[in-house]
Amino acid sequence: MLKFIQGKSLRFWVALGMFTALAPLTVSAIGGFVLLDLGVIHPFNDVAHRQRHEILPVQNLRVLILETDPSIDDYVELRDYRSLDTYRAQRKTIELEFSSVSEALKDEPSLLPLLTRAQANWASADQYANSLIAEATLIATPEELKLQRQFQDEITAANDKLTTIHERLAADLNDDHDTAVRAYDHAIWIAGIAAVLALQMVFAGVYLIGRVMASSVDRLVAGASRFAEGDRNHRIEIAIPPELQRVAEEFNRMIGRIHDSEQALSTLAHEDSLTKLGNRRAFDEAMVEVSARQKRFGEQTALMAVDIDHFKRVNDTYGHAVGDQAISVIADAMRRNVRPFDKVFRIGGEEFVAILPGADSFGAVDVAERLREVIASTCLETGSGNLNLTVSIGVATTKQTTEPIALLEAADAALYKAKETGRNRVTVSNYNGDDIPTQVG
Repeated sequence: MLKFIQGKSLRFWVALGMFTALAPLTVSAIGGFVLLDLGVIHPFNDVAHRQRHEILPVQNLRVLILETDPSIDDYVELRDYRSLDTYRAQRKTIELEFSSVSEALKDEPSLLPLLTRAQANWASADQYANSLIAEATLIATPEELKLQRQFQDEITAANDKLTTIHERLAADLNDDHDTAVRAYDHAIWIAGIAAVLALQMVFAGVYLIGRVMASSVDRLVAGASRFAEGDRNHRIEIAIPPELQRVAEEFNRMIGRIHDSEQALSTLAHEDSLTKLGNRRAFDEAMVEVSARQKRFGEQTALMAVDIDHFKRVNDTYGHAVGDQAISVIADAMRRNVRPFDKVFRIGGEEFVAILPGADSFGAVDVAERLREVIASTCLETGSGNLNLTVSIGVATTKQTTEPIALLEAADAALYKAKETGRNRVTVSNYNGDDIPTQVG
């Protein structure tokens, strides 16, 4: 019997409360239903609708625009012509998404000018990209680098405007949440007045409805508050009534989608698209942490700079597709041959770095030599024959300098020394203000 009653709708509970409290409860039940339906349920439905049809498309558009940057970077830096096809597909999707967002925001006239300017920024970025593609030189020219910077500036400007739109929409959702809270407070107040007037019968009716509704509404309000405060892991659990259960389920799905979009944005900002290693931004953040730990705990860390030998010759001889394959092979070799807690990054075309926490020069050289030997024994099969890869490696430690820039410069200096002295070797930096690398392999 209890399960049968719990499975009934909100209207059933209101009707039962009206029957229990008779005439006084009739007034309170109708008033409470109207306030809950219009002041709580409808705003939460509106929140779920706007999250799906307004916030999520804006988030998707931001992700799509940011994803064009790696495509243009790969073309400029690596002359990967496949990235042009990727960019053209991305451009088509972005144009369709702009139309979708424009339609979704037709009831938000204050946001349409921002969207129009964001679309104009994207159009300018696309013009720069087309001009860059039209240059079609074998290596990047200063004009291409200028066009690349202009392209990046325009997509950043477009993303900033879309971020503003997202923030304004989020603020509107917070207002809807506040309205629902006030409506809930009014419903409780009216129920209290009815209880005083109808004495025990009204009290019984209010208790019956309140027992069913208060917990569910409180969970909705608390869940919306935690979402507004930035908690993306919280989920609202409501069993009854079914109407609020559906609202909670939709709300939870929207939170999940927004969380996934935010995670995707964070990943794009910190991951190299070809190798899935950390990129230069991720490396810079990791180096700040290394410096802080060294200063606070005295923890020594080694930095290993790795560069593929004669990489330009590989691209010129075998093509950029084989060049990409070579980069992927080196990235995979570094993943497999560093220690489990070491961090590997790709910070340039053919340049990699690895952060080795707790390692001194000797430990770092052991890792570097093992990596060098593994790569030197690797044979890459191509359509034009087998390709043997080698790398030059420079090593520096925080015992020499704790400053991130100086540490990277010391490792780079050792790397260049390794190249100057024949390549396919490991060189250690003796940093004392003027770097004096020492060849060790």
